[in-house]
Amino acid sequence: MRFLTRGLAGLALFAVAGALVALGALRLVETLTAEAPAPQAARERTYAAPVERLTPQTVAPRLTAFGEVRAWRTLQLRAGVGGRVVELHPDFRDGARMAAGDLLFRIDPADFENRVDSAEAALAEARADAAEARAAVRSAEIEAESAETQAALRRAALDRQTDLARRGVASASVVDESELALAAAEQAAASRAQAVVTARLRVERADLAVARAELTVAEARRRLDDTETRAPFDGVLTGVSAALGDIAGANDTLGALIDPAALDVAFDVSNAAFARLLGEGGRLQPLPATVTLDLGDTALTIPATLDRADGAVGVGRTGRTLFARLDTAPDTVLRPGDFVTVTLTEPPLENVAVIPAAAATEDGRILLVADDGRLTETQVRILRRQGAELIVADAPFGATFVAERAPQLAPGLAIRPVWRDAPPAPDSVALDPERRQALKDYVTAHPSMPDARRAELLTILEQPEAPRDVIERLEARMGARG
Repeated sequence: MRFLTRGLAGLALFAVAGALVALGALRLVETLTAEAPAPQAARERTYAAPVERLTPQTVAPRLTAFGEVRAWRTLQLRAGVGGRVVELHPDFRDGARMAAGDLLFRIDPADFENRVDSAEAALAEARADAAEARAAVRSAEIEAESAETQAALRRAALDRQTDLARRGVASASVVDESELALAAAEQAAASRAQAVVTARLRVERADLAVARAELTVAEARRRLDDTETRAPFDGVLTGVSAALGDIAGANDTLGALIDPAALDVAFDVSNAAFARLLGEGGRLQPLPATVTLDLGDTALTIPATLDRADGAVGVGRTGRTLFARLDTAPDTVLRPGDFVTVTLTEPPLENVAVIPAAAATEDGRILLVADDGRLTETQVRILRRQGAELIVADAPFGATFVAERAPQLAPGLAIRPVWRDAPPAPDSVALDPERRQALKDYVTAHPSMPDARRAELLTILEQPEAPRDVIERLEARMGARG
């Protein structure tokens, strides 16, 4: 009897347990089969993007190239004559500044001074010979005049004797003697005339000797002057290779003098860039430029002017080598061989826009912001690339464009424009009803937000203006969730 009672009790407990399990299964099925709430519509994800406005401008493009400073006025200091160096300028060393007229060095002048003295003595002797020849000419002329007078007297005597003989007063022998005397007088006159000619020729030869002696003196003095080398202009010494006592050969180079105020910079440009620098008639325009020398922590900038193009193109090279004339002072720190940056201002371009280089693709496609905040794409023509900027043409002026084309941006996407030139945003922002309701719905439906934080955010969203950082943080989370 006891066994039956216990069996019935166990059966009752098993029945109760089965009923409870069935009830739980029923509740689970009801929960699973209950109609799920309608899912909340996903909010479209938007991105903040910096934007600017396309405005027409007149821009003078800048052409940047690297070049080398060259001196167009350099004097090689060569010894004019051979000999020993007996005098040097106290500052005759590399980098020293010389003034025009300074004595740079002197070759021993002793031998050349002796040559000058000898040449001057020879000149004095030649001049004395010339004076003697002129005196001889005058003496010969006097003797010739006397001989002519004697001949005239003999001729008159012959005429008298001939007349007397015709009248029978004088004999024939007397006439013969008069004729012989006349012949002798005429011969003497002819000899004296020839002596005059000879004396005059001697004067000409003496004058030629004087001229040769003067040339010899001038040459000797020039050679003496060549023993001194003076600076013809203000300059800086370089390549100095002379010391007192050195033996220098004629035409040996002892250094060089560079005019620091006569500098050019040579730089290469492409053929396309060269074509943009040409004016009417294909002539190179004298455009302004700046030359910058990098000195580490500082940079030296010097004005320049585009001057000319090289006369030939090197073998195997393209483009052109141009020269800009530097406007330097005598105390400039620029030196030939300096590596510099040349910035050339090109002729201005009208009706163009300047945009950041990050705003366009390589082929010139940019993103525009439509009135509904969505992106569209358009093509512009890139005229110049200048560092981080582009000069473009055929742009839709007045339109708003994305200043930095991020990889996630594409036509059709909605963005939140951030104006680069806009004033700083205020700390709070006013919410329109739709934006406020969307934020409240997000906060209310957030599954893991603590109730206290949810209540705090809902209170903030009920205010006319809400903190900007709170709104931006919530909208960023909404975008990430969407």
